Amino acid sequence: MANDFNPAGFVVCPGAPVGFNKRIHIVRRVLASDRVIVEDPASGQSEVAFLYQLTSVSKLPTAEGTPETPVLARPELLSFTDHDIAQAEERFEVIAPLITMHRRRRSDVEARAKEAGVSAVTLYTWIKNYNGSGLVGLIDSKRGAPSIPKLNDRVEQIISDTIDKIYLSSQQLGPIEVHHHVKERCELEKLPVPHINTVRNRIAALPQNLASRRRGHPDLADKNFPTPGEFPTPFAPLGPVQIDHVRLDITIVFSDTRQPWGRPWLTLIIDVMTRVIVGFYLSMRAPSSVAAGMALVMGMLPKNDYLASLGVPGNWPVHGKILKIICDNAKEFRGNALKFGCKENLIDMDLRPVKTPRYGAHIERMIGNVNAMLRKKPGTTFSNPSQRGTYNSRKKSAYTLHELEIEVADWIVNHYHVSKHSFLKMPPITAWERAVFGSDQQIAAGLPIQISDPEKLKLDFLPMDTRVVSPTGVRMNKADYYHEALNRWINAPDPEHPSEKRQFVCKYHPSRKRELWFLDPDLKQYIKLDRYPFYAPVEGDEDSFVGVDEYMATEARDHKDGERLEDNEAKASYRQRSSDREAKAVAETKRVRRRGNEVTRPRSEDRSVIEEKMQPERIQEEFSSNPFLAFAGKKITPFEGV
Repeated sequence: MANDFNPAGFVVCPGAPVGFNKRIHIVRRVLASDRVIVEDPASGQSEVAFLYQLTSVSKLPTAEGTPETPVLARPELLSFTDHDIAQAEERFEVIAPLITMHRRRRSDVEARAKEAGVSAVTLYTWIKNYNGSGLVGLIDSKRGAPSIPKLNDRVEQIISDTIDKIYLSSQQLGPIEVHHHVKERCELEKLPVPHINTVRNRIAALPQNLASRRRGHPDLADKNFPTPGEFPTPFAPLGPVQIDHVRLDITIVFSDTRQPWGRPWLTLIIDVMTRVIVGFYLSMRAPSSVAAGMALVMGMLPKNDYLASLGVPGNWPVHGKILKIICDNAKEFRGNALKFGCKENLIDMDLRPVKTPRYGAHIERMIGNVNAMLRKKPGTTFSNPSQRGTYNSRKKSAYTLHELEIEVADWIVNHYHVSKHSFLKMPPITAWERAVFGSDQQIAAGLPIQISDPEKLKLDFLPMDTRVVSPTGVRMNKADYYHEALNRWINAPDPEHPSEKRQFVCKYHPSRKRELWFLDPDLKQYIKLDRYPFYAPVEGDEDSFVGVDEYMATEARDHKDGERLEDNEAKASYRQRSSDREAKAVAETKRVRRRGNEVTRPRSEDRSVIEEKMQPERIQEEFSSNPFLAFAGKKITPFEGV
């Protein structure tokens, strides 16, 4: 192969071997002056690679995993001091006439050496160094990289281990402490102690970003870490897409009263390759995995029926299986529900690296465009209070959540998608079509993988909760849902705890309060439940556009309005009078009960008196001679034997 015979460099052309991702790849096509398509011969997978990502095959690791000894690069001239550069320029002025000579003789070199006050050998040396290293070769003792003296292997290992444990730690100890530990270990093992400057040189050779991060300064590490300015070029539509949330700069109103409600949240998905908007989700709830899941479902399913339900004309042909998602590290993107949906549908979810704005620049710019559009609408809050000035956003608000959804969808389909993109230099919808079907300059990626079971896809990302089945059905979000299939599960006991009622898995659509899905434990399938009592929505029925969020908010608003109608003064005076009456009743009851006890209850006698009465009657002293006198006057009952 071509590059086998070019050890000093490597050829980038179709069929040439190159190094990419530490493996040998074959160049299959040159796309542009800065990128090519390479193929891994082992797996047969093709990727788009920038030229700066390619290396020579000779630089790849050997079979044993040890990289080849690198050729030291020539130092840059600006890395030297001004004095050194001036010295090199002076010497170049001396040898410049000799370098430009077509046929240089020794007499010419000796004559020039005499003029400069140096020997001819010195001039020959300068010419040789200049031809090999340029002006850097004319600087004394500074050609090439600084040499590092070789130490005993065990001493090198001790220095390396000590730097890793002592210097590269959040304790932030200095070279002196590191050298002290190295000295102790070397003396203990009876090895030669290296000089402290040797330790300093090893520390100075550490990568700056590694040292900063390990020593407790990740901000400095990110600041000094090299960050290419562009997102890695994707190889196909929907792989990857970017997703993010934003609170819109507009206040919306309730559907029934048209009174101010609040600022909604928008979840947006954009295709990195073509910049088309894949899907979105609008709600009043704070960012969550539910919003992300709903946006993904909308993005992967066809949108013809959706646009028809909104009454929006135009075409939105962006649909199909998303291959990879790039999102930030927010907790709503790390939820189990979202992870489950992505895993179930084989979608690769990649949390973009922290503090790497190039990985989220596309979606953030897109969100800025949406807010810029909304600032022209009534009820805008602008981007900050200083811009808003005296504008009353709540008083001027006019859009309901459903009307704002129509506005956003219409803007996407009939304005953004058909307008020239500054980066693409064409409308995003045109870029999508060219990516799918190809052009003279682009390989056709083909249609994305289509979703075979839209209902399952939707259920995979819907929010989940558990409920019991009562005689009225399933109660969720302050509404009852029923289906005949629930009859056998009414008040069903828990198999593991018979004294408790069984909890069943249910899923609901956050934008449609009419529908609920019940997971039957025996069928292991979801059954769609209808809201009870059921009535078919008619055209223009505002209630059909009211989602769960607005329904719950309306309920809370009505309760709050009802509380404001209460007569708090009357309630407070009632509580005071009731407390007084209660205290008076308790006191009177105690008084009467105490008096009654004194009248009816006999006075308690002294125990000695009671014991005296229990003794038999005593006779007077004069009758003590007759023992039967003690029974005089007593009634005698005859004994009746058996």
